[in-house]
Amino acid sequence: MLITTDYPPMVGGVANYWANLARYLDPEQLVVLAGEMENSLDFDVREHYLIYRRSLISGNKLLWPRWLPAIYHAWQLARMEKIQKIIITQVLPMGTVALLIKKFLNIPYIVSLHGLDIASASRNLRKKKIAERILNNAEKIIVNSEFTKGLLLQSMNIIEKDKVVVVYPCPNIVGQEIEPEKLNDFKLKNGLIGKKIILAVSRLVKRKGQDMVIKALTQVLPKVPDLAYLIVGNGPELEPLKNLVKDNKLESQVKFFNDVSDKDLGLFYAVADLFVMASRKLSDGDIEGFGIVYLEANAFGKPVIAGNVGGAPEAVRHNQTGLIVDPENVNEIAQAIISLLTNSEKSKQLGANGKKMVAEMYNWPKQSQKLINILN
Repeated sequence: MLITTDYPPMVGGVANYWANLARYLDPEQLVVLAGEMENSLDFDVREHYLIYRRSLISGNKLLWPRWLPAIYHAWQLARMEKIQKIIITQVLPMGTVALLIKKFLNIPYIVSLHGLDIASASRNLRKKKIAERILNNAEKIIVNSEFTKGLLLQSMNIIEKDKVVVVYPCPNIVGQEIEPEKLNDFKLKNGLIGKKIILAVSRLVKRKGQDMVIKALTQVLPKVPDLAYLIVGNGPELEPLKNLVKDNKLESQVKFFNDVSDKDLGLFYAVADLFVMASRKLSDGDIEGFGIVYLEANAFGKPVIAGNVGGAPEAVRHNQTGLIVDPENVNEIAQAIISLLTNSEKSKQLGANGKKMVAEMYNWPKQSQKLINILN
């Protein structure tokens, strides 16, 4: 039984990661307990395994702890479905649910971690102690990168270090061929004919670094005058980024696309010459655990530029599939962009290397086999 508050149709890395892994498990052997959401039925009817939708976190602020409903529903389902193993995707609070069920029903559990959850638990001594207890009682701990594994072992006192296993996220948008006519229409519609195109795809939050790329463009434009920077995504930084574009008089170069479906996202990757996301670490510990979008760009044969923090250097191989830069250094970001946009041979080689790497390593069948081995 997979217990999670992050599951489609919710959008996000954890939801996407586990929904993809679940598709490669035996549907007769899998039960998912997930939070209720509007339109969840549209997703659930397409899957081949059982999905139970319940309210796992109480909306009543007088109820404490607010995750008590999760214990009730997980306990009920564990007995009804004769569950033999539990997977949880949040160490807190769902880890407490798994720990209690293990204690009273003797059902072992596996914990999945993604980076920010470790940083969050580590900032509070009480939460850290609870998290360590949950993790040390887990049968296995799944992490999304070697970076996250290192962060975990550095931040938490894990007694059995060899029970930590890396299962990588994989691109959801594969590098499909798009008709030249369709690409040309897209370029024509968005004023991109004859332009060198830089792309960013992400939720618009501070750590993603679009602000630094915008600042870098003032140095790039003298060397690459026919330039367009496409920012795909939405989030709290949308207005600040638009203001930064205005302040730097870059309105004709920077274009925002706030509502792009997965179906249309392939067009953006296909027209791009270069993908740039110079993620940085924030003061609250927020950091890139891996970086699926780099692999998505590579899957389309595009070179990438990433920040040298978190798990990004694991997803991007410096001078092989892209370039790694100091995300706090505008000059370095600018020079990296110039070097790839003015050297088509190098760009093509990095993109080709990236496409090959993604095909060989970062695919769901290969990564899900690691999960199957853990469960068996």
